[in-house]
Amino acid sequence: MKKIVSACMTIFMTVALGVSGTVPAFAEGEKGSITINSPVAGQTYSIYRMLDLESYDVDSGAYSYKVNSDWDTFFETETAKGYTSVDKSGYVTWVENAEPAEFAKLALDWAKDNSIAETKSVTALETDTSIIFNDLELGYYLIDSTTGALCGLTTTNPNASVSEKNGVPFIDKQVQEDSTLKWGDSNTADIGQVVNFRVIINAYSGAENYILHDKMSQGLTFTSVTGVEKTDGENTETLTENTDYTVISSNLKNDETFEVHFTPSLCSSLDSDDSLIVYYEAILNEDAVIAGAGNPNESYMEYGDDNETTHDTTVTKTFEFDVIKTDSSDKLIDGAKFRIYDKAKCGKEIKVVKEADGTYRMAMKGETGVEIEVKDGKAKISGFDNGTYYLEETEAPKGYNKLNARHKFVISDSNLNAEFTDDGVYCEESGVQVINKAGSVLPETGGQGTALIISGGVILMLTTGVVLVSRKRMSKISA
Repeated sequence: MKKIVSACMTIFMTVALGVSGTVPAFAEGEKGSITINSPVAGQTYSIYRMLDLESYDVDSGAYSYKVNSDWDTFFETETAKGYTSVDKSGYVTWVENAEPAEFAKLALDWAKDNSIAETKSVTALETDTSIIFNDLELGYYLIDSTTGALCGLTTTNPNASVSEKNGVPFIDKQVQEDSTLKWGDSNTADIGQVVNFRVIINAYSGAENYILHDKMSQGLTFTSVTGVEKTDGENTETLTENTDYTVISSNLKNDETFEVHFTPSLCSSLDSDDSLIVYYEAILNEDAVIAGAGNPNESYMEYGDDNETTHDTTVTKTFEFDVIKTDSSDKLIDGAKFRIYDKAKCGKEIKVVKEADGTYRMAMKGETGVEIEVKDGKAKISGFDNGTYYLEETEAPKGYNKLNARHKFVISDSNLNAEFTDDGVYCEESGVQVINKAGSVLPETGGQGTALIISGGVILMLTTGVVLVSRKRMSKISA
């Protein structure tokens, strides 16, 4: 808890709230002020006068306080009695060794729970280098800001000055590329693949009401928060669900996917060097957007009094390719069937499911794969990660020779779409072209050559017969 005060503001505070003996009274009508240096633009600073200052002596460090009437009930609670003591005359003294930061936190929570009105409040402008609360009744003040960080306690004697050291927390949203295991703003994945995300929350001391919000696009299906860590850059601690944080994934506003709520005790333990890292998973599903804008996942953090950090987004992309079946003259041919593998030989089959004639996508877990059959010489297959793949022809078009080896192709950050001219002629070097060669007609026995020989023989025999008959007739005539 000590970190809360040290990181929030330099606190002008006297813990010896009440002293015995004679204390010089301040001048009648004397007023005080509190100056907040280096305020955060857009944040609202509020002060609460908890105690009235009757008299004080700066040189001796003697201060005489009584409870402000708005806070009577608080100082009567057992909680407050662990930090302060109020005597029969109404004077307040500090309990020895009590922690002021804890006291301030409890007092602020009580004020908000009981709708105690602030004494004054002001919102910092971009041009403000300081904020001054003037014309204050002298007293002991609790200071708060909407950054969510507890600012501290100070006494107006008559003037106090504190420096804002609170920063606005911010997040860094990242997604993991499975091929390199590196974290970044984007990745590529197969449909059906588990995608790993993390959000790094850069915290500040005195954190309050930290809630991480996450919203996934339709192509991503949230599965679980897999872990949360707290780190200062050197030491890392694994946090415990339902003790340090809770995960909510239903009945959320703005179609958000899930929230992580950090407990007050965890927030109070944070220092300005600390970060919270939330790890979670999702599956790229069958509704994934193919290439283009991809599948975004947006996160932001809520903190303090309804403040939000800047939203941060990652994008997960997946791709498609066209299989084009042609003969050697680029004419589309029909009737081929294929399967996809991850290696040139053996390897694992990459299963696909049919969505329509000639249209397929990568199968989700539990779906039964089918062969890819080209329709009108074409087939479109979607949902593939970057990588090298191999098409194996399982059936060739009728009259064409089946490929005797798998056909290699590579997806690299873009679709492999086929291109055609306006009159429908396929353009080479587009899509994934697979060429089949037609088988040639071989000569057969009993074919045309034999028929010519037979025909020639018949003609020769007929000619010979005619000659013989003619000779016999001539012989008879000569006789």
